[in-house]
Amino acid sequence: MVTAAVFFFVGGVQALFMRVQLAQPEQQVLSAQTYNELFTMHGTTMMFLFAVPFLEGLAAYLLPLMLGARDMPFARYNTFNYWCYLFAGILLYSSFLVGMVPDAGWFAYVPLSGPEFADKAMDIWLFGLALAELAAIGAAIEMIVVVLGMRAPGMSLDRMPIFAWTMLSVAVMIVLAFVPLLVGSMLLELDRNAGTAFFDTERGGDPLLWQHLFWIFGHPEVYVMFLPGAAVISQVLPVHSRHRLVGYPFVVAAVVVTAIMSLGLWVHHMYTTGLPPVTLSFFTAASMSISVASGVQVVAWIATLWSGRPRLTVPMLFSLGFLFTFVAGGITGVMVASAPFDAQAHDTYFVVAHFHYVLIGGMLFPVLAGLFHWWPKFTGRIPSARLGAVSFWLTFGGFHLTFFPMHLTGLSGMPRRVFTYDATLGVGLLNLLSTVGAFVLASGFVLAAVTLLAALRRGERSGPNPWGADSLEWAADSPPSSPNFGRIPVVGSRAPLWNPPPRDPELDRMAAAFDHAPQNVRATPFTTVLDARPSTAAVQASPSIWPVVTAGGLALAFVGLLVESAWVVGASVLVIAAGFVAWELQNERELGAGEAREPVGGRYPVEAPGPRSPGWWGATAAAVVLVVAVATVAFSLLFLEVNAPVWPAGGTLGRPWLSAGTGLAVVLAIAAAWWGSRHGPLDHAATPEARGAHLTAAATTGLAGTAALVLTVAQWVTADLDHTTHAYDSGVLALLGTLGVAIVLGLGITGSALVARLTHARDVRPRIMLQNAAMLWAGVLVVWAIAWAATDLVPGAVV
Repeated sequence: MVTAAVFFFVGGVQALFMRVQLAQPEQQVLSAQTYNELFTMHGTTMMFLFAVPFLEGLAAYLLPLMLGARDMPFARYNTFNYWCYLFAGILLYSSFLVGMVPDAGWFAYVPLSGPEFADKAMDIWLFGLALAELAAIGAAIEMIVVVLGMRAPGMSLDRMPIFAWTMLSVAVMIVLAFVPLLVGSMLLELDRNAGTAFFDTERGGDPLLWQHLFWIFGHPEVYVMFLPGAAVISQVLPVHSRHRLVGYPFVVAAVVVTAIMSLGLWVHHMYTTGLPPVTLSFFTAASMSISVASGVQVVAWIATLWSGRPRLTVPMLFSLGFLFTFVAGGITGVMVASAPFDAQAHDTYFVVAHFHYVLIGGMLFPVLAGLFHWWPKFTGRIPSARLGAVSFWLTFGGFHLTFFPMHLTGLSGMPRRVFTYDATLGVGLLNLLSTVGAFVLASGFVLAAVTLLAALRRGERSGPNPWGADSLEWAADSPPSSPNFGRIPVVGSRAPLWNPPPRDPELDRMAAAFDHAPQNVRATPFTTVLDARPSTAAVQASPSIWPVVTAGGLALAFVGLLVESAWVVGASVLVIAAGFVAWELQNERELGAGEAREPVGGRYPVEAPGPRSPGWWGATAAAVVLVVAVATVAFSLLFLEVNAPVWPAGGTLGRPWLSAGTGLAVVLAIAAAWWGSRHGPLDHAATPEARGAHLTAAATTGLAGTAALVLTVAQWVTADLDHTTHAYDSGVLALLGTLGVAIVLGLGITGSALVARLTHARDVRPRIMLQNAAMLWAGVLVVWAIAWAATDLVPGAVV
C-alpha cells in the first residue's frame, strides 16, 4: 500500500502540471510532446500502479484479519507479486531516465501505439504493463483462496463481511478481465517487434481488436476500483452509524450482479467506432441496467444511516462525501450509457468529468474513509480528528471545483486529450476554476497524508477496538501481531463483536486445536467453503529471498528484450529457472520437516487431497488463467476472420496427427498424475509400493508432457505459415505458442511433484502435488482443445 501511495502522489503531480498548462487558452507551459507524455504516465500510474495495487494490498492486509486467519495462503507468492509490481513501476519510470517516455495515452490505441508511430517508449510501456498485470492476477488468486478456504470456524458464506464478498467477486473479475489485456499487450508487442499482423489492416488485422481487448479489461477495471470502495463504505458506515448494515443479502446480491454484468459491457466505451445499431441498443440497455445494482447499495447505506445514530467522525465525513459524489457520477454515467448522447459527448471533457466523478468518488473517498477508520488498527494510534476534518473539506471542495466545471467545458465542445485550446471556445474561466480546484484537492490529499503520518508519533493510543466496531479485525491487537490471532476466533453471526456466538463445544474444540500448532511454523484452519468447518491446516511459509530473485529475473528478461540482447535474455531465463527451483526446494524442505507434518491438534492434517488443500485451489486458478489466455487469442482470431476483407480460404497447418498426438499426450499426462495421486495412505510413512507409484506417475507425466511439447514445436516448425504475411498465420502461430507455454507450466508443476516425492518421508505431499499437476494438465487439455478448434475447425482453417 505504501508503494502504491507513493505512485499516487507522483501521478497527482503530473496531473497538476497538466492543469497548469490548461489553466488558460493557448499557453505554452508544456509542449505538446511533454503534455502527451505526462497524460500517458498520469493515467498509467493511477490505473495500473495505484488503484488496483493499493486495493489488493489493502485486501491482503485486512482479509486475514476479517476472516479470522493468520495469513494469506501463499505468502511467498504474495511476495513475488509485490516485487513484480515494484519492478513494473521502476521499469515504467525508467523511461524518464532514458528519454523515451510513453506518449500514446494510457489506453494505447492502435495504430498510434503501433510500429509506424511509436518508438521504444511503447515497448517500455507494454513490458511494464505486463509485469503489473501479472502481479494483479497473482494477488487475485490469493484473494480467492483466502476467502473460500481460510475463514474462522463458523463463518459460513452468509456471515462473511461485505468486504470479503466484494474482494472475492473482484478477484474473479481480475482473473477473467485482466488476462485479456495481458494477452493483448503481448500481441501488440509481437506486432511491433516480431512483424505479426494482428492490428495491421493491410494484412488482415484490425486496430479495433486492440480496443476490444483493452475495454474487455477496462470496463470491469472501473468496477474493480468501485466495488472495493463501496465495500469499505459498507464496513465503515455501520460502525460509525452504530447500526448493522441494512439489507445485507441485497447488498451481497448487488455486488455479485455488478461483477457479472461488468464483464459484458466493454462496448460501452466503443459507441463511436461504427458498430451496428442493434449492438448499440443492447449495450445501452445493459449499461443502464447495471446502475440498478449500484442503486441497491446506495439505498442500503442511506437506510443504515437513517436507522442508526451517526457520528460525524472523519471516516463518516469521507463516507458521506463518497455518497454525494458517486451518486452525481452515476447520474452522468446513465447519460453516457445512452448511445445517442455518448456520440455527442464521447471525446469531450464531459467524459473526463464523469470518469473522475466515478473513480475518485467511487474509490478515493472510500479509501480515505477506510484509512482513517483502520489507521488505529494498522498503527495503534488515532489520527487527529480536527486535521482529518479539514483534509476532508479541502478534498471534497477541491474535487467538485476541479471536475464539475469539466461537464460544462465538455458540453461547450472542448475535446479531451488536447494540450491547449482556442480562446474563442469560451471556456478559459471554467478551466481556470478547474486548475484552482486541482491545487485545493492536492492540498487536501497532502494534509490527509500528513495527518496520518503525524499520528504515528503523536496520535492518541488506541485500544484494540476504539470505534466499537463489529468485525473480527477489531478483535486482534492494534497493530496486529505476526500471527494476527493467538487463538483462532469462533463466529456465530455477521457481527461477531456485537453478537458473541453462543457456546458451541465442537467449534471451540476446532479453534482450540490451533492453539497447539507446531512452534516452528504458523498454521491456520483451512475450512470448508459453505459452512467454514476446519478440515485441514494451512501452513504459512517463512521469509524467502527466492520470490525476489524470480521476479527480478522476469524483469531482467523484459530489459533484455528492450535492449535486444540475447545474452541478457538468456541469463534472465537461467535466473528465473534457478529462482523457481530454489523456491520449490525450500518449500519442500520446510514442509517435510517432522513437526511441520504432524496433524495440528492431533486431528487436522497439514494437507489433504482435493479442495481441502490450498494448493488444489491455486492449481485450479492457474488452469483457469491459462484457459482464459488461449480463449482470448482464439477470440482475437475469430474477430479478425469475421471483420477482415480478405481471409485465407484454406488452412496450411498440415499433419493433423501432430495435433492429435499432442492431445493424446496431454490426456496421458492427466491420467498418470491422477493415478499417482490415488496411491498411498495419508497418515503414516509411505510404503515402498506407494513411493514407486508416485515416482512412476511423475516420470510418466513428465515424459507425456515432454512429448506434447515436442509435438507442439513440430507443428510450429512444419506448418506452412509465415507470421509476417497475414493475421491468420500470426493467430495460428500465437495459439501454438500459447499452448507451448501452458505445457511448460504443466511440466513445471510435474517437476514439483517429483521433488516432493524425493524429499518427503510421508507421502501426502507427493499425492497432493500429483493431484495439483493433474488439475493443471486438465487446464492444458482445454487449452489444446480451444487451439485445435480455432485452427482446425473454423472456416479458413481446414487441415
